[in-house]
Amino acid sequence: MRKIYQRIDRIRGSGMATLNLEPSSPYYHLNGKRFSVNSIEKPDIKSIVTLLIDGLLVDFTIEEIL
Repeated sequence: MRKIYQRIDRIRGSGMATLNLEPSSPYYHLNGKRFSVNSIEKPDIKSIVTLLIDGLLVDFTIEEIL
């Protein structure tokens, strides 16, 4: 849990997040790229992070974010 809190604090501080996706994800072609964060749910193992990608809001779990 401590690592999740640290990751969320870092994302909130910078306002940016880098994707770390599985090859089976439909957004895998964006893997490793940084995007602006729109919102983050309360810190939890399955927290949802909403990123702004090409004008669209897309939800990812905290596990899919570096």
